[in-house]
Amino acid sequence: MSYRNLMLLLATLLISYACYVRAEQNPYARYVAAGFSVIDEWALEKAPDQELFNGAMHGMIAVLHRHGDQHSEFVDAHQQAAFTEEFDQEFGGVGIVLRMLGKPPVPTVIGLPQPGTPAADADIRLGDRITAVDGHSTDRVELPQITQMVRGPVDEPVTLQVQRPGAAEPHDVTVNRAVIMVESVIGDVRGPDGRWNYLISENPRIGYVRIRKFGDKTAEELATILADLTEEDELAGLIVDVRDDAGGSLDAAVEISDLFLRAGRTIVSTRDRDGRVRDRYLSTGTGGYADVPLVMLVDRNSASASEIVAACLQDYDRAKIIGERSYGKGTVQRLMPIESGRSLLKLTSATYWRPSEKNIHRMEGDDDSAEWGITPDDGFVVPLTPEEYDLWSNYRGRRDLIGDSADSVLLDELTEQDGKIPADYRDAALQRAVEFLSEQKKD
Repeated sequence: MSYRNLMLLLATLLISYACYVRAEQNPYARYVAAGFSVIDEWALEKAPDQELFNGAMHGMIAVLHRHGDQHSEFVDAHQQAAFTEEFDQEFGGVGIVLRMLGKPPVPTVIGLPQPGTPAADADIRLGDRITAVDGHSTDRVELPQITQMVRGPVDEPVTLQVQRPGAAEPHDVTVNRAVIMVESVIGDVRGPDGRWNYLISENPRIGYVRIRKFGDKTAEELATILADLTEEDELAGLIVDVRDDAGGSLDAAVEISDLFLRAGRTIVSTRDRDGRVRDRYLSTGTGGYADVPLVMLVDRNSASASEIVAACLQDYDRAKIIGERSYGKGTVQRLMPIESGRSLLKLTSATYWRPSEKNIHRMEGDDDSAEWGITPDDGFVVPLTPEEYDLWSNYRGRRDLIGDSADSVLLDELTEQDGKIPADYRDAALQRAVEFLSEQKKD
């Protein structure tokens, strides 16, 4: 055999061996498959294959949790629809928000039905009680089950039995379910027509938007709102409120940051477990709002995508950060379909890093002296005690749902559940933001 042919043979053998090793991968994968087969074949009590698989996945996720990763998750086939709705920002329904109120508790429409939805068109109103769905009484039924009864396939009818306050008897309302868009960007308070007011101050003109969750449509929603706000006159400033926002889509965080930056700036980078930069996201400069004065409101529950935007805008001195130190969740969760897409694996695979190359994530064992999360700018910390936070949360939730006024019965029931809110209550962080932007306009 010639030397050349010998080298070709050796090379072929090496490549074949490498392919074999790669195909073999981790031997524990074979062990798990073998264990599954043995249990399936020989266990005294027959267990469904689906339950065995789900149990194995949940068990592996539990190991990750014990090793410090609290954010990985297995989403089984039954949970997937609800999980993906959160990011898709749409579902089949009628357009109402329900809460259990009264004694005994009854599902109550708490919040103005969204304009243009089946509920709004059918004149379902704030404070209406839903006593039955498709002939099934809601008495002694938990709210999640009632919600699922109301939701369903688009264009299919659902009949709600509605008890209106002050009416002697309930009446039936039959509507066809429609695609309900879940708003992820909202304003300060709804007007009588159910639409949000995005101006917190008329003179000077200061916009206010609150991002509740970073979903697939969040960046588009915000861009539309900003275009409407600036169509006739410029803004003296904009307040972006991400308090109590646990995050969501990385793409949404990048697109929103891009609205306020000039081109070529790092928005965020991700690193794998070995510290290597995996991805780096740069601004395009096409957002159109690079000169609008900004304030971001953050608190102890601002996390993930919220922190990406706040960190980016703080590092480039594009926004004044006001409020409390953020949560410190700077990890990337990849969504990977398994079981041919019937279930999902939400797996932590990297960490987020600020443009300043500082870590966002609060590592296991980090105390308050460590560098993590987003700290408000000097002189702009607005701390809240647990009692003050609960008061703000109740105030904000009530303002979102019923606005400035509602019937006394509804207010009395909300007060009984959530506690009384003083008539002169003021949102301290929001007030500080308005004062800062007003001062900037004067200068």
